[in-house]
Amino acid sequence: MGSKAYLEFKGFDEAIMRLNKLNANTKGIAEKALKKSHSIITKRSEEGINLHKETGDTEKSLYREGKVEWAGTLASIGVGFSISQGGLASIFLIYGTPRHAVSNQYGKTSKTTKGVTADNILSTTLNQKKNGTIRKEVLKAQEEIFFEEIRRLNG
Repeated sequence: MGSKAYLEFKGFDEAIMRLNKLNANTKGIAEKALKKSHSIITKRSEEGINLHKETGDTEKSLYREGKVEWAGTLASIGVGFSISQGGLASIFLIYGTPRHAVSNQYGKTSKTTKGVTADNILSTTLNQKKNGTIRKEVLKAQEEIFFEEIRRLNG
């Protein structure tokens, strides 16, 4: 599986406590927020992968259907590309490849190959080490869904 998206906005624990006091369907709200996160990330990933359509295999491996998975009280949703379904190239598109010297079976080094730079759209969308605008958009959407439900139940 590719990456997973989790609920992680600022004030999450407080929002859950408030929703529990209001007898809200916290599981349903969490799933709604995760599906919205999946939608945002998938739309952005589609924009990025459309620039790389050599074989179409990587594009086909994109998780288009968001299925929420629960492990106790921890919920997650698959995002990105399925490596086993042809998405191996997505790793190189997200992270790039290093520059390195190619050597033959006798250990002799030939010319150095130029590395491939990461695709900016896919890298900022799926590389979790980067804190780009897409991450902020996802966190904002999650927060809005939770606090909108709190406002709705309060009055």
